[in-house]
Amino acid sequence: MEAYLAALEEAFAAYRQEIEDYYRKSNPLDGLLGFGRSLKNDACHDRFDERVASRVTEICQAGPDAETAEQAVRLLICRTDIPSWPLAAQWMLRAAERHCIPLIPYLSRDAAAKLHREYAGRYRPWDRLPAQKEILKALKQAC
Repeated sequence: MEAYLAALEEAFAAYRQEIEDYYRKSNPLDGLLGFGRSLKNDACHDRFDERVASRVTEICQAGPDAETAEQAVRLLICRTDIPSWPLAAQWMLRAAERHCIPLIPYLSRDAAAKLHREYAGRYRPWDRLPAQKEILKALKQAC
């Protein structure tokens, strides 16, 4: 199961690398006044989302134990480094959190309750996107 978690972590590392490559290759005027390229429109976001979805599917197909499921869910929803990412990527990281939902049934009741408390404290109710609301609902049902 460690290989599955490493592959999930690699999806984040590859995304970070693509963003850094984008900035390294970009022109300082790109995106200014709507002209040129912009990170918010780059395909790296779609590739990242597809990678994460694929890795979560692989983990679910392998039938993870409760501990592996908890580690994977934490990797997806408890990232503390999000503020260090560019704003365009922060939104994608928040949207990618929804991929943890298929892993929630594999959690122990205690882990689901703990994750629910932590995750509920992470976002103020008025800042929650539909994905965050759906995750909280799934975690609460798993408690």
